[in-house]
Amino acid sequence: MAILTTTDKIEALKRLRLFNEKAQELRSYSFIEKALHKDAGVEIHFDAEKTTLEAKRVGADNEARAAMCLVLRFFLQPRDGVELHQVADLYQTLPIKDEDKRLVCDNLKILDAFLDRKTEPELALNNNPITYGEIIETFLYGEQAHTNSDKRAVLETWKEIRPVYIVLENFFEYAVCETLRYILWLSTMNVGAIRALEQTT
Repeated sequence: MAILTTTDKIEALKRLRLFNEKAQELRSYSFIEKALHKDAGVEIHFDAEKTTLEAKRVGADNEARAAMCLVLRFFLQPRDGVELHQVADLYQTLPIKDEDKRLVCDNLKILDAFLDRKTEPELALNNNPITYGEIIETFLYGEQAHTNSDKRAVLETWKEIRPVYIVLENFFEYAVCETLRYILWLSTMNVGAIRALEQTT
């Protein structure tokens, strides 16, 4: 078991409670329900005579997505101390079971591997395959949570081909849902970690 100072314990409790507060906020939003609705997805129609391609997406609307993105950034940026890798590192210092520490890290590695994967079917920009992680970053920092000039430029390029953009929107929701799955799972693990810290303060 790790030995923490009182100050370390107070700081750890603060971070874990903030994590769970933001996770609960995400859970309460309509994004998850809409993105995982049984009818969610993309329909693609190709007109052979007109040689036109149309795509229609069912999923989260702009309002649900915007609300979710504002909170999601807490888990992807290091500023507030609850970024996913920061919390996984924090777990290694906590007075909890080694099995719990291992589970948190192993499941984060699975999420990281997913985010590093190329989309299926594969889409590319300038012959560079796009990964699920790049899609999250591009939508999040090119439009939703911030307007990063580089990410914005990529997003505008995607928008030039409407059917492809709609497919990428759907990939964004899919990748976000996989990320939220880990966040919500980790919030349940945090309940036990918080209890263990409270018992030692």
